[in-house]
Amino acid sequence: MRKTMKKAISLAMALTLAAMTVGCGSQSGTAADTAAETTDNGGSQETQAKAAEEGDRHFTIFAGISPLSPDNSEKPIVQQMNEAMDVTIDWNCVSGDTLVEKRNLILNSGTDLPDAFMGAQLTDYDIITGGASGLLIPLESYINEETMPNLCAVIKERPALMASCTMPDGHIYTLPTISEMGFTYKDGNEYFIGAIPQFVSINKKWLDTLGLEMPTTIDELHDVLVAFRDNDCNGNGDATDEIPLSFEWGHWCANMTTLFSAFGFTDYNEDHRAVENGEVYFQATTENYKNAMKYFHEWYAEGLIDMEVFSQDDSQYIAKGAADDERLGVFTWWEIPEVTGSHADEYEYLTYLSGPDGTLGVNLNEQGTTGHNSFAITNVCTNPALLLKWVDQAYEPITSMQVIYGPIGVYFQEQPDENGVYIETAEAGGDLKARSELQGPSRQLSSDFGTYYYMEARAQQRLDDLNNVWFEKVDQFEYYPSVIYSLEETDVINEHITDIKDYVKETSAKWLANGGVDEEWDTYVEQLNNMGLQEVVAAWQSAYDRYMEAAK
Repeated sequence: MRKTMKKAISLAMALTLAAMTVGCGSQSGTAADTAAETTDNGGSQETQAKAAEEGDRHFTIFAGISPLSPDNSEKPIVQQMNEAMDVTIDWNCVSGDTLVEKRNLILNSGTDLPDAFMGAQLTDYDIITGGASGLLIPLESYINEETMPNLCAVIKERPALMASCTMPDGHIYTLPTISEMGFTYKDGNEYFIGAIPQFVSINKKWLDTLGLEMPTTIDELHDVLVAFRDNDCNGNGDATDEIPLSFEWGHWCANMTTLFSAFGFTDYNEDHRAVENGEVYFQATTENYKNAMKYFHEWYAEGLIDMEVFSQDDSQYIAKGAADDERLGVFTWWEIPEVTGSHADEYEYLTYLSGPDGTLGVNLNEQGTTGHNSFAITNVCTNPALLLKWVDQAYEPITSMQVIYGPIGVYFQEQPDENGVYIETAEAGGDLKARSELQGPSRQLSSDFGTYYYMEARAQQRLDDLNNVWFEKVDQFEYYPSVIYSLEETDVINEHITDIKDYVKETSAKWLANGGVDEEWDTYVEQLNNMGLQEVVAAWQSAYDRYMEAAK
């Protein structure tokens, strides 16, 4: 039964993706005939176009916004989009903790519906149940050159994009957002800025002071950390304030799992999920994980690891790195300068280390570049074609640039440079972006940078570091994609995963600090299985298989 259902779902998704290709392709011959025959909740392209011209031009949208943001009606890009399509929009804009509460009240009541939800953080459960009940309408028949030419242009560049929006019933109820900051590696494939979230850095000044070489194995790093512990490396007369190794246990970019490469893996995903040869598995029950816990406990027992790794927050962590008398020998973070401040020049990256037996393995982090919950239309909308024409503007590169960051003349300079590329103003930055952005559908392809606008220098530097430094030792390039879970899979995962993650985090922290992994390992694995681990892994695998089949 499960195999039959999987085949049916995969076929439905494949047919939907084929319809996307037809709808966004040539409008002559068979393609035009096929598109004209598509009538599900929208009719042919000709009918949709006529509806857009003659139908209601006034819409209501429930929208998520940043806490710093004004109402969407005040944003220049919204006003431009409205004027271009001759529409008016009444916005119900909500931010912060109340967004989910108010959204759920609307969805659960099924009354006083807006015409659309935009940037409202719809969950897969909301989308699947809303689609099944008819509250949300299918959108695939509208995704064509007539109604959504800009989205079709993105699909042509990223053919698998709509696989990330296709629900298990084969319908598309929400529009995608794609955000890429990536580089093309020497294997010809593109990888993205979060592929390796934790960069390990070492105090090169301390190495030079002590006459030590840059370590290349985990045992060599151990000996360096001992030297950092036992000497007044910062020269302030206190040989006890140096911290050999610091990190934040369980933190997405400040954890220690880059160092796990010496045991054949790097456990970057917070769910401990990884893929090898198409098989999804749980890293925290592997023998490699056990060996890493056993090894690094010895470091903790020797005083080589910061005693506060289980309790410190970002501000406390960064304060140690930025102190006048630098205190950190080795640390992990997204980059060097944010932690070390004026001491940044004293540090260098410490790339992947091999283990005592020569083992070296790296799992890339999951690199989701697409979202699938940014825009949905409800069954009260009387002119979906026009509303989709309106939102399709957000997929045009220059418009999308302003949707993501802010308007030309405010976030970007009035005129592009001699290459036709827009440059940020001196005021550009996080707060201005939060005040100016329009949360919802948008495109940001890697090829957009340097073509329409420039990438932030900090982000470009990190991509260069990935390409030129960190990827040199990567040999495992598979990663889990942005999948769609069925209701059954969602229920299984939601029922078990939080308890599983909490148990792993707490037990592993105890092993790191106190030891005992050998004695407790079998009980630990058995407990995880009793908590539903195998059911969760099966749900991950099922969604992965379905995605890979549809992406073909």
